Amino acid sequence: MKLELLDAYNVRARLSASILLLAPIAVTLFFLFEEVRSFATSSVILFILLAFTNYVPILQRINSKERIPRTNYAAQLLYVDDKTINAELKKRYYAKLSKLEPSFACFERPEDSSEFKSACESAVAYLRSRTRDNHLVQEENINYGLCRNLLSSKAAGIIISALCMVFTAVFSCLKFDSLSTIPAQNYLALATNTLLLLFWIVCATKKALERSGLAYAKTLISTIDTLT
Repeated sequence: MKLELLDAYNVRARLSASILLLAPIAVTLFFLFEEVRSFATSSVILFILLAFTNYVPILQRINSKERIPRTNYAAQLLYVDDKTINAELKKRYYAKLSKLEPSFACFERPEDSSEFKSACESAVAYLRSRTRDNHLVQEENINYGLCRNLLSSKAAGIIISALCMVFTAVFSCLKFDSLSTIPAQNYLALATNTLLLLFWIVCATKKALERSGLAYAKTLISTIDTLT
């Protein structure tokens, strides 16, 4: 892995989602099997899981294209019929956009047409290219990317967490005579996997994706006033 590629977006939006997806496997192995806790064995397992985290984003990207339509929330905010942004504020944005780029002249005469909506998408692409160093925009973009990656991995996350929960429970019951003789780390593994399962069910939702996408869109559109 090239460390220079681990920028904030890759670490927080992609790698974090991959780690959360594979975490139940690591938790189950380390808590249930004492021999896995040795330095050599732990290193091998961690390197294997780390290698998988490099491939998980590829699967997430493929899955998100098939199951999660990409919505251009920022472009929608600029549509004439969208009421999210105050009318006077939107009028000011239109006036500023028409002066930023010759191809944005249509913003002087906003209308509810496919051509104008196409211009809105072009304007959003222009804003993204001009705000790559804007901390607030990039922060919201990272949050949106993380929510998207989590949602694309939700089914796999639920399955992996549930399987690790079942494995932990069955393994503990078969290996030990009674509940009182089961080590604390086994209960900790079960509790951790349960929390991870609840996380995938409760937190990785379309509503969270929509909220983060809208927050990113509003922050991006607000930069219109700062451009010259």
